[in-house]
Amino acid sequence: MLDSKIIRERLISDLDCKESQVDGIVEKIQKLAPEIYTAFEEWFNTGKVSDIAVEGFTVESIRTKKKQMNVVGAFLALDWLKREPQKAKFALNQQEFQNSAVSRGVRK
Repeated sequence: MLDSKIIRERLISDLDCKESQVDGIVEKIQKLAPEIYTAFEEWFNTGKVSDIAVEGFTVESIRTKKKQMNVVGAFLALDWLKREPQKAKFALNQQEFQNSAVSRGVRK
C-alpha cells in the first residue's frame, strides 16, 4: 500500500490539489476497492492507466466524458460506480458534478 504522505505530496505538487481538500481525497484513495486500488497504484508508480472497467466505464472513458477531471478523480469515480452504480452512472451522464471532490480541486 502506498504511503499516504507520499500520495498527499504528489496530489499537491503534481496535480495542484488544494491543501484544504487533499486529506479527504487521500482518505478516499486508501478506501478504494482492491482491484481499483491496484490499478491506481500501478498508475501512481508507472504513469500507466490500466483498462479496468466498472459498469462499462474506464478511467479514460470518464476523462473523455468529463474533460476537466484528472486521473485521480476518474479512479474515485470508478470506485463510486462500484459502490453506488445507479447514482454514479446518473451523475456521470450529467453535464457537471455538483459539490463533488471528484470534480473539485483534483485537476490535471
